[in-house]
Amino acid sequence: MFCRYFRQSFQFPRFLFRSETAGRMNLMPTMDKCKYWDKCYQKNPLHLSRYEHPAGHATDGGLRKTSTTPVGPAFLQRQPSPELDSSSDESDAVVVDGDTAPEDLIRNTDSKDDKEQDPLACIVGIKPLRTFADGETLSVTSKTSSATYTIKRTGDHYYCTCPAWRNQGAIPLNARTCKHLKEVLGEKYEVARHAMNGGATALKQSRKRAAADDDDNGSSTAPKKAKKEAPKLLLANSWDLDRDPTGWWVSEKLDGVRALWDPKSKTFLSRLGNPFTAPDWFIEGLPTNMSLDGELFAGRGKFSETVSVVKTINSKQWHKIKFHVFDAPSIGSQPFEQRIEEIKKYFASTTAILDKTVHIVEQQRCTGPQDLLDQLKSIEAKGGEGLMLREFGSVYEGKRSATLRKVKTFYDAEAKVVGYEPGKGKHKGSTGALKCVMESGKEFKIGTGLSDQERRNPPAIDAIVTYRFQELTNDGVPRFPSYIGVRVDADEPKDYVFPKKTKWDPRCMT
Repeated sequence: MFCRYFRQSFQFPRFLFRSETAGRMNLMPTMDKCKYWDKCYQKNPLHLSRYEHPAGHATDGGLRKTSTTPVGPAFLQRQPSPELDSSSDESDAVVVDGDTAPEDLIRNTDSKDDKEQDPLACIVGIKPLRTFADGETLSVTSKTSSATYTIKRTGDHYYCTCPAWRNQGAIPLNARTCKHLKEVLGEKYEVARHAMNGGATALKQSRKRAAADDDDNGSSTAPKKAKKEAPKLLLANSWDLDRDPTGWWVSEKLDGVRALWDPKSKTFLSRLGNPFTAPDWFIEGLPTNMSLDGELFAGRGKFSETVSVVKTINSKQWHKIKFHVFDAPSIGSQPFEQRIEEIKKYFASTTAILDKTVHIVEQQRCTGPQDLLDQLKSIEAKGGEGLMLREFGSVYEGKRSATLRKVKTFYDAEAKVVGYEPGKGKHKGSTGALKCVMESGKEFKIGTGLSDQERRNPPAIDAIVTYRFQELTNDGVPRFPSYIGVRVDADEPKDYVFPKKTKWDPRCMT
């Protein structure tokens, strides 16, 4: 099994200086010299605390190597604020903007030293009470109820399944915290990690916004959340393999996160209208007069990693992401071919961004059904998800359209039923999902594909059922499993065995 994440981190320097009064060694930081020196424009306290700048430099914020006062980000000199108390874990917040790091600090994070270091092992001199390997989980029990929650480390952040952590939807993933994380990792460590990733700033801005809304409403009651307006995106239907695809445009179906570049707000929006807070260096050079439709993409088979990165802020892992552009909704009345030409024309004048953060998705004309199947086979052999088909000369419709089709292969496997999850909503009083175990011993749930009758009379415990899925997650369980039926000719679960195409195919992980 190979590691899906190269461990990346910044290294906090060792602490050395001689006390003038006691004449002994005390803890103070020594810093490497910033390569930009007096031309550095950084204001990020993390950068300023790590690299030495010339005395009196405008952006060093007073953090100089020769200082005899404690050095480091401002939050290290403060006591935990009331916002970080466990009782306020479910407070609303807003996402703050990304930092403006020099390109070399982002692009060079794949150095040998960075890969060997753990970004969460020590934060500004504070170590967690417990260390987690990437992907490691821990079950914790609520002290106020019988509920059990799961803490897990993913990449450069932790998450908890408790409501307090999940309800911080507007806070970047790597800045969220809760009382369970504070108890397991340590209060001081969590305060430092939370503040380092912009959590304290986000909470402060959230309260300011709430106060401003109160003034506008003339009321002291909590304001209602503004309803997000989801962008009108062109959505795909499944392809009917009996239909002739000759003349349609073919491109790879990317396993990333759909994102709309909004030139007015200068941010990426999700399908639901939620903003992705990409760093300033990432969005620099994107058009100011044309919207772009595409996917934030870290590579084939890296969907979970992509999600983890795009929901963070101040994370060096944003350098793993590229914005793969395949359309321009703002000129949607023009034929597809013309829209692609306008996209290429714009980026031809800003070629630097193509090498750094943007990729224009390649389109090819399909020559027939066999060509489509050959391309699908080729993409899947490389670990790709499938293909997208666009009708020649089609306009951009902000809805699900017959002019955009998706082509992909699903896989079948068998699992053993070990329990049931109660239904909710329209399925209340019946089965919501089947709890199943794979041949590998991993447990998962199947919640789709069940008819109303099957929900009322689900397969018996220990029954072997066939399910269909698209791929495996990072944890090796089926992604989007769908129930097919009971397998009467089998008495043991059987996992799908993926052919080992390349050592980098994540579906070949064991």
